[in-house]
Amino acid sequence: MTLISDFALKKIQTGQKISLGGGSNVADLTRAIAKADMALDLYSPAPATRQLGASLGLAIKPAEEADQLDLAFDGADSVDFSLKALKSKGGIHLFEKIAAQEADEYVLLLLEGRLREKLGPDIQLCLEVAAPAVKSLLNFAKDFSLTASVRKGESILGNKLVDLYAENWDKIEEVNQQLLAFNGVVASSLFDKEVTSVITVQDGQAVEIGKGENHD
Repeated sequence: MTLISDFALKKIQTGQKISLGGGSNVADLTRAIAKADMALDLYSPAPATRQLGASLGLAIKPAEEADQLDLAFDGADSVDFSLKALKSKGGIHLFEKIAAQEADEYVLLLLEGRLREKLGPDIQLCLEVAAPAVKSLLNFAKDFSLTASVRKGESILGNKLVDLYAENWDKIEEVNQQLLAFNGVVASSLFDKEVTSVITVQDGQAVEIGKGENHD
């Protein structure tokens, strides 16, 4: 068990409804839950996590089947001090946001160093886009000086995944709002207000940091 999964496990109480997203830390937490043999109602937006759960003897249902969650745990690719997060690489942000909106707490489990002052430009903003709108969206992205590409061989419910890169993400909220308003865009990988706290490692110890708290 890692420092992060051990800390996260202590937040969970018997009988709760829990969502487990994706990433290595969530996988560790899933294993810890199985080992603890807790009576929980489990959900996940991530097929890989549901498969892992099945291999451990856990019945994990799709996240969209939950109508309320006590806690939702997830990973992230980049998070800033205001707890804006980019969850782009997995491409399942629509389902992750469904879990987030149903949860009393949406907690990100972060590898050390992923919580920074600013979102890293090395992590893309990913959009889920209806296939007929992709060509127009790629042209629209040029208005924001974004480099755009369509992921090959990947789709979500028949929709395409479009990755967008910028020199920096200083205006990502404004850009994200305009992209979401574009006809055919289903969801984006920017989590603006959903995250309630993060659990990460600082100075060799697991810590939980909420919105507005000191990040030193």
